[in-house]
Amino acid sequence: MFRAPVRDGSGGFTPAVLISRPGTSGAARTPTRKPVDAALLLPAFGLLFCGVAGLVVNGVLSYQFLTDPAGAKQYIRNQLPALRDAGVGADDPPAERDRIDDERAETAARAMRWVLPLFMVVSGVVFAGGLAMATRRSYRLAQVGCVAAMLNIPHFCCLPGSIAGLWGLLMLGSEEAREQFAR
Repeated sequence: MFRAPVRDGSGGFTPAVLISRPGTSGAARTPTRKPVDAALLLPAFGLLFCGVAGLVVNGVLSYQFLTDPAGAKQYIRNQLPALRDAGVGADDPPAERDRIDDERAETAARAMRWVLPLFMVVSGVVFAGGLAMATRRSYRLAQVGCVAAMLNIPHFCCLPGSIAGLWGLLMLGSEEAREQFAR
């Protein structure tokens, strides 16, 4: 550290004054990183958990939907009565319900063959964002992981992912959190 030169009134500058030197090795000290703040670790572990859970659930279902199309159609067909109780298709004519349910199940099973692998990728991004936040390596990846967690809506990871993602974004928005990441 040194005291900077200032104007001396005669058009010149005073000399710089050395106040302290770096450590005894002569090399400039490398700045030490602060310990990871718990406010970052908690949402990071939430993202890691949701990422792993999403990878497993979406991976298993992707495998089932890709390898057993008839089983996938039946899986969707078994979900339709509960959806009808919730109001989806409740006004379908009773005489046509079986035909309509078969069509809906076939259409949904076809769509799930590409939707589930897509959300498996989203779950991987959530996991990578949680890892980036926990290790403080990539601020942008941590942000993307938080947003991906908030948008990952299939299965049981919806609510926990949304909470962890929103919490993580709020924490990443603070100046203290930005200082935690290596630039």
